[in-house]
Amino acid sequence: MSTRRGPGQYVRAHTTDIMLPAALVVLIIIGLVLFPSFRSVTNFFNILTFSSVLLIVAIGETFVVLGRAADLTVGSMVGLSGAILAVLSTTMPAVPAVALSIIIGTLIGALQGIIITKVRISFLIVTLGLYSILRSQVQVLLGGQSQNVDISWLQTLSNGYVGIVPNLVIIALVVFVVATLVLRGTGFGRALYAVGASPETARLAGIPVARVVIISFAISAFAASVAGILTVGTLGSAQTTAGSGMELVALSAVLLGGTRFSGGYGSATRTLVGVLFLGVLNSLLYAAGISSFWQGTASGLVLILAVALDRTRKD
Repeated sequence: MSTRRGPGQYVRAHTTDIMLPAALVVLIIIGLVLFPSFRSVTNFFNILTFSSVLLIVAIGETFVVLGRAADLTVGSMVGLSGAILAVLSTTMPAVPAVALSIIIGTLIGALQGIIITKVRISFLIVTLGLYSILRSQVQVLLGGQSQNVDISWLQTLSNGYVGIVPNLVIIALVVFVVATLVLRGTGFGRALYAVGASPETARLAGIPVARVVIISFAISAFAASVAGILTVGTLGSAQTTAGSGMELVALSAVLLGGTRFSGGYGSATRTLVGVLFLGVLNSLLYAAGISSFWQGTASGLVLILAVALDRTRKD
């Protein structure tokens, strides 16, 4: 039996590829059987709403991981885009302020890709360095404290519903569908898989490897910036702690879903399953009365597990 690894490439299916969906089903069954609060419709939509912003960030991260790298700045970018919006919204109309905040974030992501590909510095060093810089700039822009951002249409977009479905869930699904179409049906998607599978082979085949990597980082930053703007809309303010720790959670979701850290194999669908697993896990911890302080421990353990599973997947 074989599974697709990018256009024109196949690898043997591995039992770990079905472990996460099975584990997700088991978690849901445990929740339904043991915790009455877990069975409520409200809890169901709470899980989806919690997962929506994370899914947007994680899908952007998926593009980078497919290209054989990782973006450790996405959490800081969530906070930075919100902080930029808070500053810009005091001097210009809301729509251009939102657009400019996202554009600035996307350009920073592209800059990361340029440094990595042109200066040839490890993505780990570049993204760790930018992680610290961006988180510092959030504090600088906000003066070390939260700042109210009163944009009514953004708050409606972030907190509103279409029927009983939260707008955030719809936005996240749109991002998921667009990402799936890009990865499966465009030349860029095919090039990204090829670069992740073997950068040197891709280069010899005429694929502009550097450009593909730069675009993947720009996409990741764009997604994180959108998530940051939606976070501001949800809270009605820009927070200095917005996005803190999200880089690890997003990477956990990507790797746990089955996208390989070695690049060239994975999909937005796999990331969706990883995000839902983390959302259900956090809901179960809450239903069981376990302190939210343990969520970081759970996320860290899941990240280690995800990398361990990634190591067991062999072509």
